[in-house]
Amino acid sequence: MRPGSYAERAPAKVNLGLAVLTRRGDGFHEIETLMAQVGLFDDVVLNVELPTGEPVPAALELEMADGAGDLPGAETLTSDGSNLALKAANAYLRAHASAGVAAPTPNVSVRLVKRVPVAAGLGGGSSDAGAVLRALARADAAAAPDGQPLVTTAALQQLALELGSDVPFFLGSALAAVARGRGERLTPLDLPSLHLVLANPGTAISASSAYQALVGFTPRLRPERALARLAEGLDPGWSNGLQPGVLRAHPELRELLAALRGAGLKGVIMSGSGPTCVGVAASGAAAEAVAAELRLADPRLWVRAVTTLSD
Repeated sequence: MRPGSYAERAPAKVNLGLAVLTRRGDGFHEIETLMAQVGLFDDVVLNVELPTGEPVPAALELEMADGAGDLPGAETLTSDGSNLALKAANAYLRAHASAGVAAPTPNVSVRLVKRVPVAAGLGGGSSDAGAVLRALARADAAAAPDGQPLVTTAALQQLALELGSDVPFFLGSALAAVARGRGERLTPLDLPSLHLVLANPGTAISASSAYQALVGFTPRLRPERALARLAEGLDPGWSNGLQPGVLRAHPELRELLAALRGAGLKGVIMSGSGPTCVGVAASGAAAEAVAAELRLADPRLWVRAVTTLSD
């Protein structure tokens, strides 16, 4: 692995519809969801150094970005082994060490600058993990004569899935995709540029608690039909199979969803396991105006106007 500094952006995602189809034999749920990356990023910088002695675990330096002092869920962040970015780094280093090639395992430190809320349905931790894996694969490939990392693409994809169901999406190159299975079976989708408003009341909700609150299975998504309706100026009719159960446990989210609809947004829905809610505005200026209106009405809300990423 070539020593040096390797930087990656870790974008947030939104779920524009989520169907929970059945419970699998492995304890996970079979899902179908449209995931789209948006212009809200954590920063991940890896420093790779040649070892001077026995291999040591990766280390993590964690900080809040300027202006992110109100970040929902920040109090739950840790820089120990439970952090998904650190788990990703150590998982890659173990795979690198067992690749069967006489190459020293480097010392790795990770600097993570947070802007994406935590336990918010925006994939922040999964995106951080994907960014770490991409950076280490780059460092690995840079040292290989043939440009191929010791950790193969198949092994890297398996690492991503073991780290979390959303991590394969952030490991890949698709900016939007329909995800099936646990979330690892990805079909890239061309998504028009959407201007979104994200709103979070500051409640942290874990994915496991959202699935535990599931009230029933749901029909499959029809993402192409929903996008066609949106293009015609109609509400896309997105639904989230996790939303009813989460709303039972957190009735304050009903008011937040109603506020987004009342502001004229279309496709209002809870993203992923929540609690972040999202709606589509007619333009970037309209999204900024709605975000300002929501902040004025309730200064406790974390609100951002963002746009889906495009090539």
